[in-house]
Amino acid sequence: MKNFVCRVISFGLLMTLHGNHPVFADSNEEKQMVIVFDEETSEQEMDKTVEGVDGDVTEAFEQVSAASVEIPEDSIDELRKDPSVKHVEEDILIHLNQQVEDWGIQATNIPAAWNSGLTGQGVKVAVIDSGIAPHSDLRVAGGVSTVAYTSSYSDDQGHGTHVAGIIGAQNNSFGVRGAAYESELYAVKAFNQDGAAYLSDMIEGIDWSISNGMDIINLSAGTQVDSVVLQSVVDRAYTEGLLIVAAAGNDGAPDGLADTVDFPARYSSVIGVGAVDSNFNRASFSSTGPAVEVAAPGVGVLSTYTGDRYAYLSGTSMAAPYVTGKLALLKQAYPRLTNEELRQVLIEHTRDLGAAGRDPFFGYGFIQASSFTEPIELEEENPLNGITLSENSFSGVPGDAIQVTAAATFKNGNVQNVTNEATWSSANTAVATVEGGRIVLNGYGSTTITVTYGDQSAVFIVNVPVPEPVQETNPVVKLEANQTILLGQPGDVINVTASATFKNGDVQNVTNGAAWSSANPAVAVVKGGRVELTGYGSTTIMVTYEGQSTMIVVNSPEPLPESETDIDSFQDVSSFYAPAIEYLVRKQISNGLSQTEFGVQKNIIRADAAIWLAKELNLNTERAPASGFVDVPSRAAGAVNALKEAGIIGGKTETRFGAYDPLTRGEVALILQRAYNLSGDGRSSSFTDVSPRYKAAVDALIANNITYGLTATQFGVSRNITRGQLAVFLYRLSSK
Repeated sequence: MKNFVCRVISFGLLMTLHGNHPVFADSNEEKQMVIVFDEETSEQEMDKTVEGVDGDVTEAFEQVSAASVEIPEDSIDELRKDPSVKHVEEDILIHLNQQVEDWGIQATNIPAAWNSGLTGQGVKVAVIDSGIAPHSDLRVAGGVSTVAYTSSYSDDQGHGTHVAGIIGAQNNSFGVRGAAYESELYAVKAFNQDGAAYLSDMIEGIDWSISNGMDIINLSAGTQVDSVVLQSVVDRAYTEGLLIVAAAGNDGAPDGLADTVDFPARYSSVIGVGAVDSNFNRASFSSTGPAVEVAAPGVGVLSTYTGDRYAYLSGTSMAAPYVTGKLALLKQAYPRLTNEELRQVLIEHTRDLGAAGRDPFFGYGFIQASSFTEPIELEEENPLNGITLSENSFSGVPGDAIQVTAAATFKNGNVQNVTNEATWSSANTAVATVEGGRIVLNGYGSTTITVTYGDQSAVFIVNVPVPEPVQETNPVVKLEANQTILLGQPGDVINVTASATFKNGDVQNVTNGAAWSSANPAVAVVKGGRVELTGYGSTTIMVTYEGQSTMIVVNSPEPLPESETDIDSFQDVSSFYAPAIEYLVRKQISNGLSQTEFGVQKNIIRADAAIWLAKELNLNTERAPASGFVDVPSRAAGAVNALKEAGIIGGKTETRFGAYDPLTRGEVALILQRAYNLSGDGRSSSFTDVSPRYKAAVDALIANNITYGLTATQFGVSRNITRGQLAVFLYRLSSK
């Protein structure tokens, strides 16, 4: 059964408008007024207050603390002084042949943008809602129905039509006028006549919006239930350049202290919108929390409705389309800005309400439009790329100390000493303590020092070995094998040598003196460095000598069946790539994009690269623990899990792998260096585009004849690697 997501829609004062002529008040002493009371005021208290000034309540409303009353004109000022009365205004009739503007239009300064010629023209807005009903004040450019019971995207509930009018009701001399009245409205009907939607219908609507080139998605809907799939699809929309605006929700507590923001407004890729009233106070129903990004008009908003009518509604559902309308104006004003940059401009054009700066009630503040004629200069992002330490490890005795410096490398290539600003911590203070980069050894054992600056970390290894017996004056400090990854078939014999490095710097072959053991003799057995493969599978060989150990990985993959794909059928494979492509197809690492195209010149995404590498390394993709990344497709999940467990890859963030992002040549150099334990053997390349972060990895690829760069001076670190280039790299590494 599908998960069912119920949308919470807050309906306020609803007024149906009709007729062709305005109606004026009689010139007698009785006037019809609309009174807004304090939220805690009961209907009986409203009656008593109005009767106290010789008035009569003609209608009290259920969803808002307000009433329609008849009152003597000279009693109006007296009524305004009552502490339970928040607002008094004349109860007017609005008619179709006279255009009006909702109070939010002036409050958000939208006319300033109109006056400079901005109307949202050419901007495509998907209204994912209950549909959009036929209306003389609306023009719908197209749409789709994702609900099962109808193929029509016409509104049978009312909510979607009201939202659409706030965004794009036409400037046609009657009715109302939307914030971006010439934007292209697309009705995406995902909600039924009861105002509810299946999660899958909402996701289908977002997917449709991506596929059909929408610029902005308006989601005046939400749920308190988190969904990995929903987050994945809105994140994908944001990655594709769309702006997603969602209502924060109508679950706000009176004190507003709880975090009650709905999903998807909670997601970082979505602009969460709270609601305010005409006095710029937070609407009591408006959800609060750190995900609220901006606030907009959301109480008593006049807009289009079903049956060619108009209505007043309240809710964060009404505030969201105000933000969508403003973004459409911004998109028209600054068509070259990215969705991230437009989001920054939206935030910069706000009026701060509540506590200074961003707060959980109003976010950055109440949206404000301007002429948007000034050029926008956004500060270029310069994210932190990595942390480099002056030393990576230290061995000594208790009492020894070492000063380590930390340098931060940024995207623009700048390197900054952050030793004092970074956070330093020791995993075992009994072995070593650290402060400001100065590491003091306290006792015997091993520990790690973690250095953190911004969102990047580096690790420093501390080793304080227990003193050897007095007669041992030259202990072994390091044990190494000449091969760390062995690949073969049952019956193969591979000789491995072990070398011990002593404290005085001497290096000695200890192959015969070391202890050798296999974790799985069914795959490989070992004696004195002689490794004999006995069966298919993977295992590890442990080598130990005088307290030091090193590990060797053995892979004996089962023979692959003959591939059904003939590389001669690939029309894009030249003679240069043919051997590498044939190798990948034969090993069933990849069969190309189709029977006639391998995709040699197309960029490879991170998910596909992970699948290739996991297969080539013969990693166990079935038993590896889950990576924790939420954006990895199921076909690549096992590969990503295994590569992360092996320490070969990481993610873009703690929860995002970046599965659909292209892979750069610099990133590939780092991954292959880790996967194959490659060394540069002291060689240094002369590329001018290689930063310190990639230097060792690039030198290792060059030293091992895996690649020679794009030109004599350019390795192409930031260039995306193609499927053909990665195929060549893996083919050349297969002989290592």
